[in-house]
Amino acid sequence: MEQARLLDELAAAGHLSGAWRPHFERVPRHEFVPEVAWFGWDNRVISRADEPEAWLHAAYADEPIVTQFDDGKVLPGGARGLSPSSSLSMPTLVARMLDAAMIVDGMRVLEIGTGSGWSTALLADRLGDANVTSIEIDTTILRAAQQALRQAGYAPTTVAADGTEGYAAHAPYDRVLATCSVYRVPPAWIAQTRPGGYIVTPWRLAMPSGLLVRLQVNEDGTASGPFVVPAWFMVMRDQRRSTDEVPMTGPALDGRTSLRRGEVFGSESAQFAVAVLVPSCDQWTESGEAGVTVRLDDLASGSWAAVAYGDESGTDFAVRQGGPRRLWNEVEAAYAWWQDAGRPEYTRFGLTVDGTTQRLWIDEPGTVVANV
Repeated sequence: MEQARLLDELAAAGHLSGAWRPHFERVPRHEFVPEVAWFGWDNRVISRADEPEAWLHAAYADEPIVTQFDDGKVLPGGARGLSPSSSLSMPTLVARMLDAAMIVDGMRVLEIGTGSGWSTALLADRLGDANVTSIEIDTTILRAAQQALRQAGYAPTTVAADGTEGYAAHAPYDRVLATCSVYRVPPAWIAQTRPGGYIVTPWRLAMPSGLLVRLQVNEDGTASGPFVVPAWFMVMRDQRRSTDEVPMTGPALDGRTSLRRGEVFGSESAQFAVAVLVPSCDQWTESGEAGVTVRLDDLASGSWAAVAYGDESGTDFAVRQGGPRRLWNEVEAAYAWWQDAGRPEYTRFGLTVDGTTQRLWIDEPGTVVANV
C-alpha cells in the first residue's frame, strides 16, 4: 500500500513515466533500506525493529534516506556526523534521472555509484543483469548493496572501484549514469561511452547549483548537451571541496547592497548564472541571534564576503568583504548580467567537455558564457 501510494503520487506529479512505472513496482524501495538509517531532510533516526510502521512509511516517503555519514566514521543509528556520504536518493530524483537518460531496452549501462543498490536494481529489471555494470568506491556500502540485490533477485555486475576511472572491461556503454555529482566530468566516462551515447550526471559548481546534465558523446571524443532538471547529489569523493572557511581577518571593505538574498539564492536559474560567473566561490547561509548572514569564501585567494540580512525586512543590507577578490561585487555584476540577458532559465544553458576543458554555453554550444 505504501509503495502504490508513492508511485501514484510520482505519476500524478509527472515525475514517473509509464515506461518506468512497472520497474518501480517490481523493485520495492524498502528492500534496499537499511534496518537503521537517517530519514528525511531532518535526518531522523528510525529503527525497523523498534518502529516498523514508521520505518516502512519513511521508506516510501519522497525524501532522501542517508545510510552513511562521514565515510562510515559514524555508525548507523549513531549521532549525526558532519556530512552525509551515502544515501538512497529521493524517488522523484531517481525517476527523473532514469527518464532523462532516454534508456531503451537492450542498452548497456554503466552506473557510477551503486549506493544502496535500488537504482541498480531498477536498471537491471529494465535491461537485464548482463547489460548493467555498477561501481562503488566504498566496499562496506557495496557489500550491503550486493546482499540487497541478491535478496531481490538481481545479479548485475557490481565492482569495487573508483568511479572516476569508469569500468573499461565492459565498455563501450550506451549510457553512463552517475548517482554522485561532479565538478568536472571525468575523461574516462566519455572514452567508455559509444559515439551517440549519453552521459547523465549531476553537475555542480563551487557555489550551490546542482543540475542534471545530459551530454551526448561525439565521434571526436567530445561530449555536449543541456542541463535538464535540478539535482542535488553528494559530490564524488575525489572531487570534494574543502569545507573550511576563510578567516575574516585583515583590512575589510564595508558597503551596502540592495540585492536581496532571495533574488540571487532563491532562484535556481539566477543562482546558477551567478555560480558560473563567480567561480571558485563557496556560499552558505548562517543563522544566529542577529538573523541571517550570507557567507562567501574563496580559499585559493583568501577572499571573503559577508552580507548581513538580519530578518530581511530592510531595503539595503550591510556588506563586509576582504581579500584580493571583491566577491560580493562579483555577485552583483553576475546578477546584473543575468538580468540583462533576459533572466534565462537554467534549461537554456549547456555544457561541452573536450578533454580537460569544460565550456558552459547558452542556447547553443557556440555561444560560450564561461570556461568552468
